Amino acid sequence: MTLDVSRIATQLDRLAEETIGAEAPERYAALRAAYGDLDPDDLRGRLRTAKTSWLVAAPAAGAFHEKVAARGIDGDFAVVASDGSFIVPDRNIAARFFLINVGKVVLRYGAAPDASLSADPHLYFGEDELNVPDVVRRIPITGTVLGLKRAVEELRGVADEARRQAVPTLALQDGTLILWSLEGQPESVVNWILESYLETMRDLRDARIPVAAFISYPGSSDVVNSLRVSICDYPSQGRAVNCDACRSRILTEGHVPACDVIPPVSDRFVYEQVAGLRPGERSAVFASGSRILERYDEDFRTQFFYVHTGTEIARVEVPRWVAADSELLDFTHSVIDDQCRRGRGYPSALQEAHELAAIRPDERRAVELMIVEAMARRGFSLGRSAKDGSKRTRFV
Repeated sequence: MTLDVSRIATQLDRLAEETIGAEAPERYAALRAAYGDLDPDDLRGRLRTAKTSWLVAAPAAGAFHEKVAARGIDGDFAVVASDGSFIVPDRNIAARFFLINVGKVVLRYGAAPDASLSADPHLYFGEDELNVPDVVRRIPITGTVLGLKRAVEELRGVADEARRQAVPTLALQDGTLILWSLEGQPESVVNWILESYLETMRDLRDARIPVAAFISYPGSSDVVNSLRVSICDYPSQGRAVNCDACRSRILTEGHVPACDVIPPVSDRFVYEQVAGLRPGERSAVFASGSRILERYDEDFRTQFFYVHTGTEIARVEVPRWVAADSELLDFTHSVIDDQCRRGRGYPSALQEAHELAAIRPDERRAVELMIVEAMARRGFSLGRSAKDGSKRTRFV
């Protein structure tokens, strides 16, 4: 082993102390007070004019403090889930390609229970498939862009299966509906990804099939940041909330921001320790403040709620059109609750979709070998880089 862990032992102890200290009971008295005293209408007014340094969440509808129990499901229903993985282009061999594998699961419940599990691998090659369409620049589909392409294919896969169902169906994804990686990408990449992604969202909306994304053990703090805004003392001074201006005064004036009494915890901590969600209950629905969503059609902008799965607090994201429809929102909540009960805290359909999507190391090597053999049958020897050879055969 080349890592000398003994040299970081002291740092590991400090990490443990700081992590435990951030969530110690004596530190969240102010957090509990801010949560309990919050006025949703006052918060919405503050957020409309606020300039914040953090990502904040506005209550989308209803009371900020509401806790809603899952209502259960009557009759037949289905949940369709997808997950994806990919083999990245190997820079050490001459052939250029990538592969995306999408695992798809259909679980049907009711009078005629059934299950369908499948995987759909697709090999991409050739200039038109390996590069983003752009008449000015050559932008290869690698790294972050490949991750975005996979997200598009995952959504398309779950939508195709969901539209085939003859009973009420939830389309379920692992992760997020917010394409965070679009930030900083060239305009041609943004347009190319969103065109396909939002077209699939539109198809789901038109078919009235709710789609949701499930995030296990979320680390986001959008709601906590809104609590910071709710106790800011700028409005009492006749000023709008301005985080950058406030914090710049720390150095120039020794100023102590009013919101510093809120400890650096996640929303998950709030709904577990402060709000006290019970198994099956969800929080109020919030609208994400991500700037990326400004590029989405309004109907497809992401809203979210937190839910107690029986073992943890998870975050569930839905498009605005689902959150605005109480029947579909209740259905989404109830199906996820049902799935988590069956899956011991994590949706069964997502568990199976992940297993179908995962590509093992030996499978990656097999694909590479098949490409080499296909080239050899056509009289072409596919060489490898000297650096790659040195890793495979060690010598001094």
